[in-house]
Amino acid sequence: MVSRFCIECENFEDRMEIDGVVLCARGHRPGVACQEFQDRFEGGKATASKTRFCIECKNFEDRTDIDGVVVCARGHYPGVSCLEFRDRTVDIFYSYIYWSYLYSTGNVDEGKAYWEAKLSKRLSPQELAYAVLMEYFSLGLDQSHFIRCWNVARKIYGQKMPFIKEILDAALERHKLFGERTDLKRVFSDLLYTGKSSGDVVVGISKGFYKGGVINHGE
Repeated sequence: MVSRFCIECENFEDRMEIDGVVLCARGHRPGVACQEFQDRFEGGKATASKTRFCIECKNFEDRTDIDGVVVCARGHYPGVSCLEFRDRTVDIFYSYIYWSYLYSTGNVDEGKAYWEAKLSKRLSPQELAYAVLMEYFSLGLDQSHFIRCWNVARKIYGQKMPFIKEILDAALERHKLFGERTDLKRVFSDLLYTGKSSGDVVVGISKGFYKGGVINHGE
């Protein structure tokens, strides 16, 4: 199973705006996905340009276990997506960059054993941060999601994660200049397995060595 975060799991419930907590229906501490992970967005990526269902929308909230109803922030009757559909999966990047930051501080060990077993190597805090982002770019989401989210997230994490900021900024610059998709999964894989430094991959990105295709600006 590809490692995921609990925010993407059907068992996860974000109640921050209700009572300030996040919950797992299976009683686990939300963080890195457990063996009971159930993909909340299964099949969503394959139908991104087709009709979607409200459970995949940011405006949807399932309150069945609270007061027996499901609600739509836009006042619609939940069912088939409306014209105000907002893809919930777009925001997944924020969860991954947050965990990448936590690992980079060296103060968080939750999930470390899982990542080291998965990658078959001991990982430094910086390598753990790289592993999380390699996992995100393995999900196959449109790179336009990353571009939109990084433009926001860099304001928070840019100074806290300078090496990662340089890498992601270089990918963003290639997009701006050439409409080019950077293969960031391969970038972070190289950082983990080939001994390349962040400076090496930044130079590689800037020279187009990690070119992964042209982005469809209509995405």
